[in-house]
Amino acid sequence: MTTQNEPKPMIPAIVDENPADLDPIRREAYEWIARFMAGDMMSADVDAMKMWYRQSPEHKNAYAEARRVWQSLGPIANESRHDSGAAAIIQMARKPAVPSRRMVIGGLMAAAAASAAYVAVRPPLDLWPSYTELMADVRTGAGERRQVVLVENVSLDLNTRTSIALRQQSSAATQIELLTGEAAISTGVSAPPFTVIAAGGRVTAADAEFNLRCDGVQASISCLRGRLSVERNGQSMSLGGGQQVSYGGGGMGAVDAVDRDSVTAWQRGVLTFDAVPVDRVIAEVNRYRPGRIILMNGEIGRRLLNARLKVDETDKIIVQIVHIFGAKARQLPGGIVLLT
Repeated sequence: MTTQNEPKPMIPAIVDENPADLDPIRREAYEWIARFMAGDMMSADVDAMKMWYRQSPEHKNAYAEARRVWQSLGPIANESRHDSGAAAIIQMARKPAVPSRRMVIGGLMAAAAASAAYVAVRPPLDLWPSYTELMADVRTGAGERRQVVLVENVSLDLNTRTSIALRQQSSAATQIELLTGEAAISTGVSAPPFTVIAAGGRVTAADAEFNLRCDGVQASISCLRGRLSVERNGQSMSLGGGQQVSYGGGGMGAVDAVDRDSVTAWQRGVLTFDAVPVDRVIAEVNRYRPGRIILMNGEIGRRLLNARLKVDETDKIIVQIVHIFGAKARQLPGGIVLLT
């Protein structure tokens, strides 16, 4: 290959302290998490972290400990639309403008004492990749695209925040799993059978072009050329060029026509929204930018918005929401923006 009615845990203040009692390996594990908080990790850094993680069981256990501590802050995400959640975010991000690694390590230790018993599935506010994403074979960061050639005549164009794992690669067949994100996939006529696992389903292609997006337990498949076989939980169907289908917790959906321009817009570096609720617009924009835009006004979230913007100019959507709907924006460190 190339290329909830339980007491809420306390939200610790980030303090600038020097946890001298940490052994070197545990300190290094916390340093990795600190780099996530600082937002300065790219694909090469993730590769380096994976090499570090695999050095020994001690490294693995230390990283798992650091990850569990920060995941224990997961309830922030569930509270992000309420004043209490915003207050916690503001408290965590108050100073300095960019959290230092020593501060994050101090926060880790405080969090461990306050809420280590609570373990969340996702990192708080998705501010850094989940454990599953980090263990992927290929991954893109926020706003990053990457082209990958698996074998001859099988290529992938990975969109922002996309993680794939290679499950099988041989002259007879190739199989990958799309853990999260979105990929445009092309298989040539002479390529071996190609299968993608996503959200508990399976897509098989031969000499086809298609776009596949996976958001947790939901997947959407758009066939642009050729034919695809789609299977999930005993249901199966065949898709031809110009057809798309989605599946998730409710089973397989109905086959619809593909809006090719809309499906492939991200490959041209463009995001388009046609009468889309503001909360959905923000959710999509958050995929492309570091940090998080948090909308705390439900009424604005239900309003419809038309917009077209470049993926490297996503913050322009904040200006539009402020001007069109009268929202108020507050900038916080780490790329966090509160819209009220």
